[in-house]
Amino acid sequence: MLKKALMVSAALGMGLGFAQQKVEIEFWSWYLSPKFDNYLKDTIKDFEAKNPNITVKWFDKQDTMVQDLIASINLGKAPDVVNLNIPDTFSAAQNGFLTDISTLTPMSELKGQFWDNPLNNFTVNGKPYGYPWYGWLNEGVMVYNSDLVKKAGYSEKTLPKTNDQLLAFAKRVKDRTGQYGWIPNFIDASGAPLWHGFFYADGLPIYDEKTGKAQFTSSKHVALLKKYVDMYKAGYFPEDMLRKEAFQLSMELYNQGKLATIVGGPQSLTRIKDANKDLYGKTRVAEAPLGKSGRSTGGGMDLVIPAASKHKKEAAMFAEFLSNNVNQMKFAKIVAIVPTSKGAEKDPFFKQESNDPIIQASGMVGASGRYIDPGFNPPKNSSVLYKNLVDNLEAAFLGKKTPKQALDDAATFWNANVNK
Repeated sequence: MLKKALMVSAALGMGLGFAQQKVEIEFWSWYLSPKFDNYLKDTIKDFEAKNPNITVKWFDKQDTMVQDLIASINLGKAPDVVNLNIPDTFSAAQNGFLTDISTLTPMSELKGQFWDNPLNNFTVNGKPYGYPWYGWLNEGVMVYNSDLVKKAGYSEKTLPKTNDQLLAFAKRVKDRTGQYGWIPNFIDASGAPLWHGFFYADGLPIYDEKTGKAQFTSSKHVALLKKYVDMYKAGYFPEDMLRKEAFQLSMELYNQGKLATIVGGPQSLTRIKDANKDLYGKTRVAEAPLGKSGRSTGGGMDLVIPAASKHKKEAAMFAEFLSNNVNQMKFAKIVAIVPTSKGAEKDPFFKQESNDPIIQASGMVGASGRYIDPGFNPPKNSSVLYKNLVDNLEAAFLGKKTPKQALDDAATFWNANVNK
């Protein structure tokens, strides 16, 4: 009896010791430092205070994020929580690099914390692979330099309402002011194509979700691509559009007074305010133009847990904490993100009346988390297909292929590789 009691006591002691063992998890964010250092450091500090057995080692990755993640996994040094976007989450999940988070956090809890659309945006083959952290609407708002707009002969009432009007706007601004009017999004931070979103915006299909086969070679697709190619060749879009990530390029040129408008999420406003207060004083916001479908698309960032993480339980605790409604709302009050958490839509912050562009823009889109929808999910083998699509679109813009030839070649490659 005594022996049994001692064994139980020893087992409890071992269990207690294990429970109190310190665990360090590694967290990678993406393009958030140094701008949001204070927010992330404070949130990590708050998490560690509530979970004294867990410490968080934070790194901010930028243009090498995807390559670094793959290398770390191959070297057996995977981080525990990683901030990815929708295409890269799909690609990583399809390659078996990520953990199905419903094995760590029950679906009932995930559905209680997040809106269905943001959660579905990171669901691959029926399994959720990312905690939706924050989102945006691609056609959320139109941020504009009121001086340049006025010089081009536009007023608040005559601003473009459709994508066709936006092309005409870009042409007139360049002709009358010498500055760019607008830059279409060509590639994102990981080099994935964004331009095909214009097909979706005009109600044109991208691919058949049942077969995976490309559907972007019709005469309407070709005609739409040709409109943008002609504008690029005529100098109405900057050459860097094909090489630089869309948001970063737009921010760079807008803050230099070389771009009249940015169409997208209102998060650009914080960066304008910090970089150029005089320009911020001239900046206004309006509803964003839409394509012929009349639909607004969106995107988002999530927090994933690599399958190779050695501390999945603690990683899930941190990911849940960072993406909960309290912390998403704290983030939304610093930068105009769209929270993906339920409850954010009721926050008084989104109901304020103000002349400040950030508060106006936040009120226009901030409570729209339930509507975030990219329009279509990345296909299988997306990284390979997207690289080829970008190469072909670039060839069209550079005049190396006609728009029709570029789309035909991309579709041929797509169909041959989509199910590999």
